[in-house]
Amino acid sequence: MNEFLRQLHDATAAFAEPLSGHHPLVLLPLNVIAFWLGLKLYRRSGTPILHPIVGASLLVFVALALAGTTYPDYQRGSGFLYLLLGPSVVALAVPLRQNIAIVRQAGWPLMLGLLIGAVLAPLVAVLIALALGGSLTVLLALTTKSVTTPVALALAEEMGAIQSLTAGVVAFTGIVGAVFGPAILKRLEITDHRVVGFAIGVNAHAIGTVRALEISALCGAFSALAMGLCGALTALLLPLFSSL
Repeated sequence: MNEFLRQLHDATAAFAEPLSGHHPLVLLPLNVIAFWLGLKLYRRSGTPILHPIVGASLLVFVALALAGTTYPDYQRGSGFLYLLLGPSVVALAVPLRQNIAIVRQAGWPLMLGLLIGAVLAPLVAVLIALALGGSLTVLLALTTKSVTTPVALALAEEMGAIQSLTAGVVAFTGIVGAVFGPAILKRLEITDHRVVGFAIGVNAHAIGTVRALEISALCGAFSALAMGLCGALTALLLPLFSSL
């Protein structure tokens, strides 16, 4: 609640500033237009490589670079969009509710897969970064790579990680999972939509869940379940391990 009130305060205060490159009246239309163009390109091309998040992110990145806008300014100017992240994640529970009977049938195998996936996904990334000489800042950001943005940013603030780096790692993880995840699972001859959705949800959080919903409602339901449970488990365990 305190985090929500802080973001609401920042978003409201940003409107009181003079119109500039990081003003909400500039950034909000920029985000909407970039996503619209990215979505048009994605539908026209039909290739997952041009996922709308990819296209929109590139367009926004170019615009911010040309305007000289930093990430903290962008985050503050996009405050109202950040406030919508929470409700949008909650809305993903709709397909889960519609398929709740099927979800209950796969209870214990799902819990085992969740536990293994939620631990291994960040652990492997952290070990690779550690072997390559990654700094503590990078390691902290990588620990939240497989949870959705609102949870990752809250954890980053609690652990003292850099939020801009955390957001970038989370977005990159989601994009890679959404673009390549279904194709890799298909190549491995994994076609059960329950398994596909759960694997995508654990590894690619909300961005992957949107991709899973394009496959089927059942796939999206299991992805939303995995994303929510993985985020909750990470939020409970990660602060304990980071304190050690």
